[in-house]
Amino acid sequence: MTKKFLALALSVLFAMPCVLRADEVEIQLMEVIGMGTIQGDDPLDNPDKEGDTPTRPTDFRATITGNSLSITNQSNAIPSAQAMVVNASTGGIVLNQQFTTSLLQQIAASGVYVLRIETANGALVGQFVVQ
Repeated sequence: MTKKFLALALSVLFAMPCVLRADEVEIQLMEVIGMGTIQGDDPLDNPDKEGDTPTRPTDFRATITGNSLSITNQSNAIPSAQAMVVNASTGGIVLNQQFTTSLLQQIAASGVYVLRIETANGALVGQFVVQ
């Protein structure tokens, strides 16, 4: 009886799918040029002109862990930002929300998504995959 139970337990154990927690992956953000006040012939980084400092990828940190998207305002000097997430396949908007310091959002469906973070001085874009 014990050998049969052990064999059954082992067969059930090996038949069950292994569920692994996905590692946190940082979403690479890139600058979008030509938004808001960052236009014209002025240099992008003119410290003498207010409003000409563009939004940089280091201003925000975006990560995906499983199906959880986390966005953090790294410098906290940016008063607010607008985050938009679009499903790349369907074009459907999954998230369109203003935030100040951080934002956490669950992404329900698997697929490829585009993240756009907009501030008064520019925008950042990144792409991520939910499996």
